[in-house]
Amino acid sequence: MPPTADNPMSMSPIPSFLLWLRLTRPWNVLAMGTMVALVLRWQGYPMGDLLHSGKAGWVVVPMLVGAAGNLINDYFDVREDRINKPQKAFVGRGVKRRVVMVTHWGFSLVACGWGAWLSHEMGSAWPVATVAVLTAILWMYSPLLKGRGAWGNVAISLCVASLVLWGGLLPFASTFRMQGLSIPPLMLASILGALNFLREWVKDLQDIHGDRAANHRTMASRLSPTQNRVGLMVGATLTTAFSLGWMAWQAAHWGCLIGTAVAGVACTWLAFRGNHRRLSAWMKLWMGLLFWPLL
Repeated sequence: MPPTADNPMSMSPIPSFLLWLRLTRPWNVLAMGTMVALVLRWQGYPMGDLLHSGKAGWVVVPMLVGAAGNLINDYFDVREDRINKPQKAFVGRGVKRRVVMVTHWGFSLVACGWGAWLSHEMGSAWPVATVAVLTAILWMYSPLLKGRGAWGNVAISLCVASLVLWGGLLPFASTFRMQGLSIPPLMLASILGALNFLREWVKDLQDIHGDRAANHRTMASRLSPTQNRVGLMVGATLTTAFSLGWMAWQAAHWGCLIGTAVAGVACTWLAFRGNHRRLSAWMKLWMGLLFWPLL
């Protein structure tokens, strides 16, 4: 039988591996690690310590959790993906389902083990507890949370916001006190979480046909087109205001302020126009701009 995308058994290992790699969303995972590293540097963590194989986990562990989450999301969303984005629906076609499941658990177990080592080093349970909670949330997202209105969007947004909290807690690890976390990281985490919530909303609108076929009652599918449009416009406007306020407080470069203002206005306009594909791309750019003041 000739190799086909619908028959993973017939594909050679290299193409199958490359398709599996795409399922992990390597660029998104790399962006997660970069975000955490920038927060660590911003909060005064000695970056040279990350060269230690164990302490490198402060950056690598969130990346492992994110990659595992991407894999399990595609594992559960096979039906929706074959409707919404058939050209990217590799699970069960280019990649065996059991390979996706095994590598998901492999990444998760390594992340939990590494988190346990970090907890031992700092004398606190919060690193391993955080990894365990995030892993559980990402596991439950597609089969349970995604079809319950806004709960799925909130869950994913909390996971994204936790990247800032994960990095922001480290400089205070020696005090073993959560109150050591200063207000700026909390504000950045809140804005990042809010912006990600809006982007998840937009992605649900893009995937609305597949979600309905899978009986997922997402927030986007429960609202009318007008409610979705107005909600995204109001959300983009408010998030723009908070983003600019936070950046001004951090004395960000004027270019950062202008870029954020442009991104906010563009997102509000695209929400009004209902151009969800471009809106999602602009929101991703906006999320990157939030970390410019940390450079």
